[in-house]
Amino acid sequence: MIAQKRRKHNIHDDGVEIGPFQLNLMFGSSYEEDIDLAVNSIFCDWMAENKRLVNYKSYINDLNDVILEGWCSSCNTIAARYIETGERKGIEKVTAKIRKINQQ
Repeated sequence: MIAQKRRKHNIHDDGVEIGPFQLNLMFGSSYEEDIDLAVNSIFCDWMAENKRLVNYKSYINDLNDVILEGWCSSCNTIAARYIETGERKGIEKVTAKIRKINQQ
């Protein structure tokens, strides 16, 4: 029997949904390049040549890292990218402001 991929993303209590403007604040001048790299380099078992993360939502977790949760464009199953942003200088101030605004 072949293992089946999950059909839903895991729900994490520490995740706060953020929008494109807030992502831009976190990444600064490298925003477009970083997001483009993340959505165009996902792992998929289908081995499709052209695959990307589509229809994704962005979250920050308790480590101030970014998680993009969406769908694989080639097989239409869930896919995600984890971007380690928590160690960037000054990021804790930016994410603290984002959390305060988004959790009101």
